[in-house]
Amino acid sequence: MLIFLMVIGAILIDKRDGSSQKLSSVKLQSNFDEAVKLISRLRSNYSSIHGLRYRSMICTIARNNPHIAEFLLRNVISGFSHIVVYDNNRILAGYDSNISTVLEPFIAAGVVTHVPWQQNTTKLLQFKYQQTQAKECITKYGIHADWVAYVDTDEFFYFEKQNVAVNTLNDLLVELEQHPLCAVGIRWIYMYGEGRMLRPNRTLFKSYPRICKTGLQKKVLGRASKTVFHIPHGATCKNTSNQIVMTWARRNDATIGLIHYYSRSVEEFLIKVDQGFPPYMVSPIQYYTYTEKVVCDITEFNYSQDYRRIFINAYKQLKMLYSLTPIDLLPSSGLNLNQTSFHALSMHLKYRCAKKQEFDNERYLTINPGAKEAIRNRTYTDGLHHFMATFSSGAKGCWKTDTYSICE
Repeated sequence: MLIFLMVIGAILIDKRDGSSQKLSSVKLQSNFDEAVKLISRLRSNYSSIHGLRYRSMICTIARNNPHIAEFLLRNVISGFSHIVVYDNNRILAGYDSNISTVLEPFIAAGVVTHVPWQQNTTKLLQFKYQQTQAKECITKYGIHADWVAYVDTDEFFYFEKQNVAVNTLNDLLVELEQHPLCAVGIRWIYMYGEGRMLRPNRTLFKSYPRICKTGLQKKVLGRASKTVFHIPHGATCKNTSNQIVMTWARRNDATIGLIHYYSRSVEEFLIKVDQGFPPYMVSPIQYYTYTEKVVCDITEFNYSQDYRRIFINAYKQLKMLYSLTPIDLLPSSGLNLNQTSFHALSMHLKYRCAKKQEFDNERYLTINPGAKEAIRNRTYTDGLHHFMATFSSGAKGCWKTDTYSICE
């Protein structure tokens, strides 16, 4: 009798577990479907004026970007019809980040085409191969859109007119199509890294709200059928007799730019440098000196209210429905910096990141009045910039956590 009851109990438990797994599976599918609907609602409904598949398209190359979902959402919100992601994460070799799951609802919504590329290699992506990818994307996929742009995954298109920046890209394209041009150059807007040491667990939108400055460098938005793209920053018209490439000038009635998160936190910057493409070995001081001027003109970026509201709400809802975090595999092997003059500074900053220490700017300026004066005179952007510049001369930094602050 006891054995009989145990068997019945085991059967009931097994059925209950099966039902639980089934309900869990149904809930996951339901959440996925809701995520797809959310993304679909954000997508621009403007059709090609030439009978093509898309009105506008982005070509991009992705590798080790934890913010890939934000990149997709914000560029869709701005009005791009479709984004082609060439995925160079070397997951078949066991390296980098697996973004396939993150992309799935975007693919199902018809927003993204996912192209795995060179995933079974341990080599770093050299620039000439990056150019090959970009040109292939424009040639193979860009021809299905009226307009196409090649941008990196830390670049976000923004066009605001009359205080509106959601789904405004088509308004710009209609305006451009009134002129004899094949392409337009859109300038970078460099975002300030806020002097952060550690990577914040938030969106780029919330973490880095201020501008360093507007740069002279640009990316190209062009008519795929009429433009020869010179990756990454240039273009010429196929018909040079009656078409031109225009660089967008500043206007009082509109804001346009490519929001570029070049620096972000020092931790992220050092990781990006380690995963860079030889021979582009970068000194940590370039966290600050990447623009035409050494010192940033720090100002708040005034996003339109509709852009701010829709992105924040959409990201929050999507995150509740679906995981937006790529699956990290083995980190890429870093560059050998032993022969560079900035090796010691790189190692010191990595040590501080490993100890989860932020730079204590306030205390640093208190014990270094000369640094405060140099910042006032616009020689440096902030205390961390001053520390990096004077590190080789024996400067002591000030570092803090939630429980202590030290200068050493």
